[in-house]
Amino acid sequence: MSKIFLAISILIATSAYAQITISKQPILLGKCDKESLLQTPYIDWFQEAYNNYKPGPEAKKLSDPDLFKNCTMEIFFGSWCGDSKREVPHFLKLLHEISFPMEKVQMIAVGNRDTLLKQSPGHEEEGKGIFRVPTFIIYKNEEEINRITEFPVNSLEQDLLDIVSGYSYQPNYHSFGLIRNWLNNGTFSNENLSYRSMAGQLGQLVRDEHELNSLAHVFLRQGKKKEALKIFQSNNYLFSETAIVAESLGEAYLKNDFYSSAVFYLERSLRLNRDPEKLKGILDLLYEAKSKEKS
Repeated sequence: MSKIFLAISILIATSAYAQITISKQPILLGKCDKESLLQTPYIDWFQEAYNNYKPGPEAKKLSDPDLFKNCTMEIFFGSWCGDSKREVPHFLKLLHEISFPMEKVQMIAVGNRDTLLKQSPGHEEEGKGIFRVPTFIIYKNEEEINRITEFPVNSLEQDLLDIVSGYSYQPNYHSFGLIRNWLNNGTFSNENLSYRSMAGQLGQLVRDEHELNSLAHVFLRQGKKKEALKIFQSNNYLFSETAIVAESLGEAYLKNDFYSSAVFYLERSLRLNRDPEKLKGILDLLYEAKSKEKS
């Protein structure tokens, strides 16, 4: 266990939430609440965004308590994240305006690249596809009915109204819904599963190479190496001229012990790369892949 994770674990065990300092910027980790965001330094961005937000006319329709019968919510966010700093205060203001009971809302702060990437020390995000924050998950009778991911499709009020009213609603990054179905129905267990076929279905849902790349990295961190590899392969099929896609596919081959393929794609990533800051990471992976290929 790393020293930083041990420190986080101790903090979580002794408080309602953890606050750690990374690069001189304190961040929240774990379960927390609105009061956590009213502490320094979070209050600096939270209070202004909360006070300035004026929910639209759809909020009046949301005031009908029957719409939220047996509903609970989870808010996954990053206190370091610009989108979270904007949308979380707005969402909490909306919930206040419609008198939604806050005891039915669970807030979970996740880490950034310097800590636990999109993870909470308690791993409340496990299996929920949290690869963009903020993510607002709405449950009815303890089953997810939909979510708002990173930013609203229309507005927070309209999106929430569509969700609880049962209207057709497709959140941003809704490729996760299809991939979750594949996980649940055993599609990924098929050894002959074609990533080209997957790409054909996913290509209609994704807007750029970063969506599937982020999701596959979540799978990789969770130990779902084979599933992650299929998604990276599909993403490479869709966006084959992108350095980050080639690097990620190379890393996935490395994690799955296909060292020759890992070397091929990591070398390809080097050729496609235009960002000097990415070179060290690619070279580190390439060195590891070549060392294991020779052993």
